[in-house]
Amino acid sequence: MSINPVDPKWLEILKASGWQTTALTLACIAIIVLIKQEIIPTGNSPLWIAIPSIFALIFGFLSLAAIGDAFVKTFRPNKRIMQWIWRRNKAKEVSNFIPYMTDDDRKIIGYLLYHKQKTFQADSDGGYAAPLISKGFINVACKQGQVYDPSRTPFEIPDYIWQVLEQNKSSFPYKPPKKGETEKHPWAIPWMVR
Repeated sequence: MSINPVDPKWLEILKASGWQTTALTLACIAIIVLIKQEIIPTGNSPLWIAIPSIFALIFGFLSLAAIGDAFVKTFRPNKRIMQWIWRRNKAKEVSNFIPYMTDDDRKIIGYLLYHKQKTFQADSDGGYAAPLISKGFINVACKQGQVYDPSRTPFEIPDYIWQVLEQNKSSFPYKPPKKGETEKHPWAIPWMVR
């Protein structure tokens, strides 16, 4: 492929991926530096030493670019970083919201923290836990396609929120029932109230 300004085929290099063009750029920079430092001989030495050295650098950088591309496609670090940022922001939101929680919210979280219970079952609307569910502090814990009884819908507090709640445990007082009393779930709305 000749670089002829009349023949536009040489412009096909613009179709190269970002990884490839970055690798070629780095290879060219490395070649210039190595020639300037006289590590790649260009003066009196034969071309059979200089040309393979230059091509080795170019193909080496292209190989590294391919490995980097495969790594990104396999492990998707950008997705993981975005998830980490989202969870960190959500945990901060929970921490900032704690002073504004209602008494019902505090009773529910206090009960769950006291019993070290990250999951519970409730009506499908969440009962008194509906505000916490709407804020995203509690999630429905069903798998896609799972069959469940709407009156016993599983809910859970995600780990990153649970950690914040445990750190602020003093904000969620819990009073266990006296001996002989039946303990009621603080999220359950009695059927007479519905």
